Amino acid sequence: MPLPDDLAFLDIVTEWDESVHWNQWRPQLLVPATFRPLSVPRVIVIANQKGGVGKTTTTVELAAALAARGLLVRVIGADPQRASLPEWLVPQHPEGLEPKRRMSLAHVFFGRCSLADATYPTVFKGIYIVPGGGKLGRVESENTLPGRDGCIQRGIAADPRFDVNIIDCGPTLGVITVSALAAGDGVIVPTQAGRFDLLGASDLHRSFTLVRDSMNPKLKICAVILNEWDRTKVMQETAFQVAKDYPGAVIAPVRRSVKVPEAIGEYMPTRLYAPKDNVTRDFDQLTGVLFAPKGG
Repeated sequence: MPLPDDLAFLDIVTEWDESVHWNQWRPQLLVPATFRPLSVPRVIVIANQKGGVGKTTTTVELAAALAARGLLVRVIGADPQRASLPEWLVPQHPEGLEPKRRMSLAHVFFGRCSLADATYPTVFKGIYIVPGGGKLGRVESENTLPGRDGCIQRGIAADPRFDVNIIDCGPTLGVITVSALAAGDGVIVPTQAGRFDLLGASDLHRSFTLVRDSMNPKLKICAVILNEWDRTKVMQETAFQVAKDYPGAVIAPVRRSVKVPEAIGEYMPTRLYAPKDNVTRDFDQLTGVLFAPKGG
């Protein structure tokens, strides 16, 4: 559902004042003057070559904010490691469907079903999911799969029901992440404060450039998310650095909150669990900035 009208959101600016001392720094949503909202349909890749930076949180909260705007959203679990996405957004399999007949993204790569066959509703209106599946790791090691790089792109093209496809990638540049980037229109990079988080974003940028130049010239980085934002010197340094590294991207603080792990424990997006929480408001505002209204 839409959020209450009386909530306060972050100020939107076109540049940050770097003369402000870190202990006086306030969270502000940085939207470059050159940025233009994304239209739909759209394929968004959530990626960073470092684990634990909030990729799945970003996927779920962005999907919830889009669905609240009346868009039909499919999230695709593309992390070969055991991930929380299908535990957070539980696939609703048809009654009586045996576990061995439940399809996943791994089955799509191995040619055993289409992406549409592996797409299941969740309990949340407007949000569907393609589970990654425990056999995704075999996709990375199997060198004889034909057309691996274009697998996700072909699957989305053959099933154009959805306004937005969001692909939740793992922390490595393997076959699956390359296939996701080849299918994407835009990349959202979740990160946190710290040197190693920036290194992950830097590694991703090299991978992004390689895929864009060789496979997908329309691909662009449209946003960087500063997850677990807090007023610290290292967070300010991280924010200023990513603003320099990605001058055309929206830079979005998402404030620290204890409600996210609680929401995961209740199997629902934070938007439903705590609709007035900072995380809910920050992702909702970011979504409104990133995406033009349907039909706009």
